Amino acid sequence: MHIDWSALGQVAVVSLLFGVGVAALFAFGVTALSRRAVAVDEKRAVSPVDTAVAGLCFLACVAAVLYGLYLIIPQFH
Repeated sequence: MHIDWSALGQVAVVSLLFGVGVAALFAFGVTALSRRAVAVDEKRAVSPVDTAVAGLCFLACVAAVLYGLYLIIPQFH
């Protein structure tokens, strides 16, 4: 039995980076949404940039989850 340690290491590194990246992207989206909520509570002008950034971050997270499901579920191939 032969284990390709290089390939196993690559999979581990990519999985770690992908997992941390999705979590950081989600946190950034929550932060943008929170800034928008604070502006609404304080009766300030709401920046459409915060709403757009939050939406794009959450959309990217959903896309990453769907891509992961596509890779895992063989019926989708």
